[in-house]
Amino acid sequence: MERKERLYPISEEKFTEVVLPIIEASYRGEGRSSEVSHYKAFCGILYIQRIGCPWRDLSEEYGYRHVVYGRFSRDGGRG
Repeated sequence: MERKERLYPISEEKFTEVVLPIIEASYRGEGRSSEVSHYKAFCGILYIQRIGCPWRDLSEEYGYRHVVYGRFSRDGGRG
């Protein structure tokens, strides 16, 4: 259980309550659904920011690294 707490620094309930409305407000609803959940991508981005490792070292637990990086670079421009 400790490993999961380290991989996911915010609970899924708290994420859904606080962060998800902000993320969904910035999306237009166009395009196909994502391969990686907002929650896993968010936690993967936090992991990269916290650890400072290269994107290629992102754990598969967070999803495919190119998808998570694409979400980071695209959403970073949205604020």
